[in-house]
Amino acid sequence: MTFFRKNPVFYSMLFVLLGTCGAGLWYLAQLSSELKELKTAYETKASQYDRYVSAKPSPTRSNLEAIDANYDELYEVYEKALGILKLNTFDDDSFFGTTPQSRADWSFELHRYKENARYAALSNSIALPEESEFGVKEFSNSVPSAERMERVHQEIVIMASLLETLFDSGIKSFETIQRGIKPQKGKALVSSRAPANRLFTEGDYFTVEPGQSIAVPGTLDSYVFRVAFRGQSIALRSFLNRISNSPLPFVVRGVEADLSSEGGEKQGLESIAENPFAERERKARSRPSAVPIISDNTSLFAVTIEFLQLAVEIEKPRLASVEKGGGDA
Repeated sequence: MTFFRKNPVFYSMLFVLLGTCGAGLWYLAQLSSELKELKTAYETKASQYDRYVSAKPSPTRSNLEAIDANYDELYEVYEKALGILKLNTFDDDSFFGTTPQSRADWSFELHRYKENARYAALSNSIALPEESEFGVKEFSNSVPSAERMERVHQEIVIMASLLETLFDSGIKSFETIQRGIKPQKGKALVSSRAPANRLFTEGDYFTVEPGQSIAVPGTLDSYVFRVAFRGQSIALRSFLNRISNSPLPFVVRGVEADLSSEGGEKQGLESIAENPFAERERKARSRPSAVPIISDNTSLFAVTIEFLQLAVEIEKPRLASVEKGGGDA
């Protein structure tokens, strides 16, 4: 106490320094504990990383080159498949054009589509039903909703191409063109199936039966159409050949036929079945005038056609081989 009384300032500072030193030692002890926990966590993560690397080693240069080569081969197969399905033979943007947005634009597109189809049919002397709407009757006094505009526009463009091909195939009369509705889970279909005694139903739509579409959700989309017309088999053959030779990705999914009319004189088994003595009577009479061997038969045909669209885009392979070739040179 005597020293403190003689030098109060000095000893006060000394006590403060001792207290500060003690507090610092306590704080260092706390930091040492936290540092120890951090070291333990780091060692745990490091061991986990080592196990991960040992289980999945990083690819070597040779492995990366093998992966690139494999991808190149797969992409070549993919391009061949696109060529077979004709999915890379035309440009979507130039074929479909711009989707109309305003009511006036839609009115113009619908009117142009129907008038072009009607003109093409009449120019080829093809009979049309009265007030034929060519598959867009539902839009006679309205336009598609905003969420359907792009789809309906694309359907109209495809139908215009189909009708142009059909009217140049030598058919006698046109019945209808319909758009297909694919069945969806949990949703009831609006259109009905064709009766057993008919090849098509009334209206703009028909139900796509299972197996009539090769579309794969999320990978390959499609539009399905049904075209009904009357003519001879040569007209059907011409239409199918034009479809198959088209650069567009059309796939014929079904052909149905029904005899519409038959010309020429019935001879042979039909007359014998009606009168067993017809053969004897026919010999006694003079021979009739010659008739064609193949009668002029007109049939009703219903052709189901699918237009394919790729729903995914696959990135082209990197030009690794070119770079390697350039390096070797």
